[in-house]
Amino acid sequence: MRILALNYRDITHPQAGGAEVHLHRIFGKLAELGHQVTLFTTNYKNSPFSILHSQLNKRAPQREVIDGIQIIRCGGDLLFPLNCMLKLPKLIKELKPDIIYEDLNKLPLFSPFITKTPKLIQILHLWKSSIFKEASFPVALGVWLGEKIIPFVYKNCHFATISPSGKRELSELGIAKEKISVIYCGAKSEYLEAEKTRDKSLYFLWLGRFRKYKGVWVALEAFRIFAKKHPDAKLLFAGSGPEEAKMKAKAKRWGLEDKVEFLGVVSEEKKIKLMSKALGLLQTSYKEGWGLTVIEAAACGTASVASNVSGLCDSVKDGETGLLFKAGDAADCAQKMEILYKNEVLRQTMETAAKSYAASFSWETAAKETLFLMQEIINVD
Repeated sequence: MRILALNYRDITHPQAGGAEVHLHRIFGKLAELGHQVTLFTTNYKNSPFSILHSQLNKRAPQREVIDGIQIIRCGGDLLFPLNCMLKLPKLIKELKPDIIYEDLNKLPLFSPFITKTPKLIQILHLWKSSIFKEASFPVALGVWLGEKIIPFVYKNCHFATISPSGKRELSELGIAKEKISVIYCGAKSEYLEAEKTRDKSLYFLWLGRFRKYKGVWVALEAFRIFAKKHPDAKLLFAGSGPEEAKMKAKAKRWGLEDKVEFLGVVSEEKKIKLMSKALGLLQTSYKEGWGLTVIEAAACGTASVASNVSGLCDSVKDGETGLLFKAGDAADCAQKMEILYKNEVLRQTMETAAKSYAASFSWETAAKETLFLMQEIINVD
């Protein structure tokens, strides 16, 4: 099968996140199976956070192949919808794709207006009102309005999402349920192979991009409350992002500089070690499609304290594989941290259940289900 994927970023982009990991892992598997996969995306200047490119402050190659996926880069975020309109007709003539896979995680790319080629529209999550916590009002309003027109722009398209709660949100937006398929994310074997550690270290781990909508301030405030009772405990932040400098300053102002550590971007190997030894993973987002870090931590045998929001309410089984708290409520988050800290028997029971739950998901299954769905779409269209 010839597949043309559209996404704002690729896996090497300095700001790549869950959407890029999801796309790369699924289509990397399909490329392994012999399918022709091309990703049309934006370009960027290399940075210290770009893992696969060593020359800093240079544009990434316009074309390269990574894990069997041909990546074609053009322009930046702001002009990407326009570049899709202008460049895709020529690309379609060149590549002759059997299907277009549009990863709709920012503004719509309007692929139905560009080509009649069969399409699968992937939506990891809808921003809804949470976008106003992250972006300036004009940008947030644009994204919010962009989501409102999805049912009209893509009315004849098939959709894929990654959780039952995500499907419910799409249905509430106005997309027919029969046109929405749920295909779960996987868990990498490296995480599942990590030995479950009974002797945990006295720290909680937060991992991701330091963005407002990721709830980084909720995590810091929750730990401030928690640390008053437990001065021996620590909170480790792994990742990077625009809120990092302000968070470091706030931690110092609160007298937590010796209890809160900022580790920066960590390798996969380091991440597995951190997750395996943590008392619990903090996942404090206001919005997630699923919560990859939750499943990764679970695969390492670590329970999570997570926001009770769409996506996370599916990836965390409340009271079984972790604990959910009211989104944005730092006091409630601290209370759930207290439970994991004090009740070792309960925590270990959750850790065992979490590892078993994570083992039920695989990227191979996700790739095969995505392939099967695309084949069905091609046959119907």
